[in-house]
Amino acid sequence: MDIIFFAALAFFIFFKLSKQLGKIDEEEKKNIEEKLIQMRSIQEQVSAQMKQKEKIIGASSTQNKSEEKILSEIDPAIKESLLPILQRCNISADFFVSGAKSAFEMVLKAFAGRDLEVLKFLLAENIFVGFEAAINQHKAEGTVVTTNLISIDEAQILSATMLENNALITVKFVSKQINYITKGEGNIIVGRKDEISEITDVWTFKRDINSTNPNWIVSATN
Repeated sequence: MDIIFFAALAFFIFFKLSKQLGKIDEEEKKNIEEKLIQMRSIQEQVSAQMKQKEKIIGASSTQNKSEEKILSEIDPAIKESLLPILQRCNISADFFVSGAKSAFEMVLKAFAGRDLEVLKFLLAENIFVGFEAAINQHKAEGTVVTTNLISIDEAQILSATMLENNALITVKFVSKQINYITKGEGNIIVGRKDEISEITDVWTFKRDINSTNPNWIVSATN
């Protein structure tokens, strides 16, 4: 409505003034042209603001649908435990699941790339020790793990609970991956480069809700 209003107003002023242009001097003409330029500028600004609002509304609508879908797939008893945790952490279920999927992908990539620094940031100490041991074993054997994550087809919250100050949320991931192990000059000893497998993982994410650190870490894998 704002755009229509400014456009109509500009047209009206231009129409009225066009009949008077022969009766006014050059200075007045210049003032009129400047005012019209200002009005066009205002119209463009309003148009840009409305487009931005439309984008925000559209994104919000998409997020709401995603949130509803995630919550609809959770057992009511689990949801009853989950919602207070999300509220305490000031996040939505959609935000948590998106972060969990990102962490899942980062851990797989870091493990295959032997990136202990990233793994230490994402994993609880007891889980990190296991990943580090596996990486060291591959190094000692001269083998290389390759993992290509094709897609994450499902990320469903299975449980949510509080253990003292720690919030624990368990997520089931169903993904498609290509995994193989090579040795020597790239000879494949386990798996195949063209074999896509559907793999189910169950990971638990933990966060100390009393800490100022907002990060969730992986505290259990299965």
